[in-house]
Amino acid sequence: MEDHKKIVNYKFYSFFTKYSIMENHGFFAGFFIRIFRKFIPQIPEQHTFEFYLNSELNRVHVIDVVDTLTQSLAIPEYKIGVTKDLDNAISGLSSQIISYGFDYEFQAFFDKLDINSQCYKELLNQANALSKNETIEIKKFQNILDEVSNTIEKLRDYKNITGTSLHLTVVIKNLLNYVKRIKILLDLKNDIGSKKKWEYLINDYLAYNKSKNSLRDLLASNTDLLAFEIVEHTAQKGEKYVAENTKEYFSFFKKGLLGGLIISIFTLFKIIIDSNLSEPLPLAFLYSINYALCFVIVYFLGGTIATKQPAMTASTIAKHIDKDGDNKFHSLNSIILLLRKISRSQFISLLGNFVMAFSFSCLIAFLFTLIADLNPVSTEKSIKLIEQVFPFSGGAIYYAAIAGVFLSVSGFISGYFDNKVKTLNLAYRIQHNEFLTGFLSGAKIRKIAAAVERNLGVYAGNISLGFFLGSAFLLSYVTPFNIDIRHIAFSSANVGYGVINNTFSVSTILMAVGSVFIIGLINFLVSFSMTFLLVLKSRGLKISSLGRLLRLSLKDFMSNPLDYVIIRSKRISK
Repeated sequence: MEDHKKIVNYKFYSFFTKYSIMENHGFFAGFFIRIFRKFIPQIPEQHTFEFYLNSELNRVHVIDVVDTLTQSLAIPEYKIGVTKDLDNAISGLSSQIISYGFDYEFQAFFDKLDINSQCYKELLNQANALSKNETIEIKKFQNILDEVSNTIEKLRDYKNITGTSLHLTVVIKNLLNYVKRIKILLDLKNDIGSKKKWEYLINDYLAYNKSKNSLRDLLASNTDLLAFEIVEHTAQKGEKYVAENTKEYFSFFKKGLLGGLIISIFTLFKIIIDSNLSEPLPLAFLYSINYALCFVIVYFLGGTIATKQPAMTASTIAKHIDKDGDNKFHSLNSIILLLRKISRSQFISLLGNFVMAFSFSCLIAFLFTLIADLNPVSTEKSIKLIEQVFPFSGGAIYYAAIAGVFLSVSGFISGYFDNKVKTLNLAYRIQHNEFLTGFLSGAKIRKIAAAVERNLGVYAGNISLGFFLGSAFLLSYVTPFNIDIRHIAFSSANVGYGVINNTFSVSTILMAVGSVFIIGLINFLVSFSMTFLLVLKSRGLKISSLGRLLRLSLKDFMSNPLDYVIIRSKRISK
């Protein structure tokens, strides 16, 4: 009897609620709080059930605590206090959900997506009834929670329309946790003497208490949330880089040719800059401006740069894998078809870049040889341009991988800004900006707003990539190893300028051309893989589940290699 008195005299409210709004820290605050708790652990208040668990479980098992607790609950006067804490916890968690449901920004989202939010009023009625000790119908309460959960999940599913933010993503995650917790508590209320349910709650608390101060979990969850915030928009952009038919396939080739032509010109500018400057900071600045301007002009004129696309298309594949939003792989055969489309779309774009960048650079270099005094490519420079594309002696594989990382990161930056345009409702704000309406017509303002909404993310990605590629070599001054980049399109142009200005053997030229394609392959694989794995992680998909997809895709590639470079009608091998 003493054990019974001892255990039921503790307060169960905080144990039942589990989550506190005081724990909803930002990343940096949460990081330092966790470090502090590593040295001075947080101790529950002495009157709480958590304090009892922390002290007693050092000498007894969970099942012993459950036995004592359920025996205590068989005594009516003990049961009343625990039930009251349980009801208060359900009401408290419900009130947190309700406060968000009635928030004006959430209501604006619901109106925009035509979501019925009546369930929040019904949840309020249920919570009020519970706080007044009125009898509630648990099944009805759970059905209301299901409706609430559906409205929250729709906000997440339609984030491409409403936009999202790290804060909103955290709020949605917390709200879904609250709903899940209330359902568990309602199950307990329905059978408060159940040993199985108490054992689950206690073990759940112990697991939560063990991991809540983990720095690794904090870093992992925030990385997932940040990726999840932007990948939807990245995936949408990626769909534009997949050729669905022969017409689009050859359209990609033409766009690749245009991109290669512009790149060959800006490669010449880079060679001229390199020949006239030697100070690192001015070089880095001018390189960065040159790259960024090149990427922006290519986009503005409708060209494509093949290696900028993998980061987008990787998100598209992940979106198709998890198309139902249930964190499960779906229709592997349809994913293989998508892989074929992406592979041949990338191949034809890459081929267009290479053909034009190489040939147009050769033409420019040849014209310069006719005017020797103006030729910016010396004999020594031409040798360097050729040697730096070689996979091993020139370090091209390593440097191409670095470029692949930057390509992936720039894709995420593009998605991030696309998302911010939606989240901040930027187009609407521009249309109603008093400063602009003072001297521009409504039609022009709407045109500006549409352009910002459509292009801000793309320009942010292009400019950031330009500065990444142009400034990468500066890292060599602060690291013990060399840092540089190799990009297939610019390397193609470099080879073009190099071969015309010197006498190289056929084998050397062929080796240089082959090396350029190796650079392109590394660019593609690194940027694609990096994005793909991060997107899978952000969607909660296990990387270990990729095994079957990899086996099937490899088998299909070995059986139908041409389907990965040209469009053909053929069934997927089983």
